Amino acid sequence: MADRYGALKHIQTLDPEKDAHQIVAVSSAFDFAQDMEISLGLAFFRTFAVPSIARILDETKQFENFGQKRYDDTALLLAEFLENGLDSDRGREAIRRMNQIHARYDIANADFIYTLTTFIFEPIRWIQRYGWRPLSEKEKLAAYYMWRGVGQMMGIRELPETYEAMEAFNVQYERENFRYTPESERVSRATLKVLVGFLPPLPFAGELACQGVYALLDEPLRRAVGFPPAEKWIQVAVDSAFKARAVALRYLGPITTEPQYVTKRRFATYPNGYKISELGPKASGESRTPIAG
Repeated sequence: MADRYGALKHIQTLDPEKDAHQIVAVSSAFDFAQDMEISLGLAFFRTFAVPSIARILDETKQFENFGQKRYDDTALLLAEFLENGLDSDRGREAIRRMNQIHARYDIANADFIYTLTTFIFEPIRWIQRYGWRPLSEKEKLAAYYMWRGVGQMMGIRELPETYEAMEAFNVQYERENFRYTPESERVSRATLKVLVGFLPPLPFAGELACQGVYALLDEPLRRAVGFPPAEKWIQVAVDSAFKARAVALRYLGPITTEPQYVTKRRFATYPNGYKISELGPKASGESRTPIAG
């Protein structure tokens, strides 16, 4: 993009329903690549706060035993259709792979819908709070239409038919279902360990990182996954740091001229590249587990 608002100017020429994937892809790859990654990572914790989801994930012990691979597999499967499109060969293959992984589990339809809503609204809420520019209404609607399309390809039933209805489902579902269980805490702590592992092994870095994650989670979510509140000074420091980052990106950050694609990165789990069919549990040996969230 030629200028800082080039992606937004292009988005404003598109239709949020017909061009939903293009809008989401441009917004994510040019303006909010890091924000999308952070917010989707935090969205996983919201699904762990639902006892029925946490129970299935905990039974497999995959996050405890293969946490980094499970995290990378989830990121790559989502990125395949986010970056390539739902109608692309790779996008369709990624959806098929997700369906294969989920097929062995008795997952409630409402749990599928709720998981989908976290992928819509957690990035929107994160960017509203910490993004260098606000999302346009077209970007919000496009996220709804694109993820609703994912849900349809996954065979999820009774998907809310408007953005507002989908958001209302998200809020009500959390109010009715967030509840602490030992399974929720075990899966959440295993995932937290993976996130901390991204940091260099410096003294106290791990504990500070944990406190930073605690500070980014709202109180109902923290209680449901068994996390303590962060120290007050850390809450203030984390909030201030992300708001300062937003200001710096708005006025001083480099203009992104090339898309930042997750699928183009080198992952330690797959140093020689990967095939979509390899993502998720192996056909034999490992026990199968649903995608995080």
